[in-house]
Amino acid sequence: MVAREIKAVISGSLNATINSCPPFPGKERHYLREQLARISHATEIVPKGMFEVDEETNEVKETEEFTMPSTAELESLEAWGHKHPILLKVGRCSHVAPAGMDEEAKDEYMAKLEEEDKKEERFRPLTDETYAMYPGLETAWSSKVCGDP
Repeated sequence: MVAREIKAVISGSLNATINSCPPFPGKERHYLREQLARISHATEIVPKGMFEVDEETNEVKETEEFTMPSTAELESLEAWGHKHPILLKVGRCSHVAPAGMDEEAKDEYMAKLEEEDKKEERFRPLTDETYAMYPGLETAWSSKVCGDP
């Protein structure tokens, strides 16, 4: 069970149990940690092309030849992307098969997980996100330039 499917009132005591339906399998500190991880993964944005994933180490590093776009270019939502991958329903960035599975069962299990809870592109544009809760909004993000141009 993941915290995004639970609505709970926080008591302020980190050792308190979470009374919810569906039940949360941890204390309030675990619930808060999961919520903070989801928020930071969903809201940390950077200009497109600023970071890249190293193929060998699979780490995110700053692109050497990156130049900061102009203010006019940064006004477009297409110029921005998420730095972190979105957390999956299982609370991780990638799926993991249980230990001890044979190769065929592992492949089948992983294919099923990928179908049920698909991974998203790491540096996907902000315009790909819609906010289904409010019909009529094209995207969950908006852009506004403040201050001197």
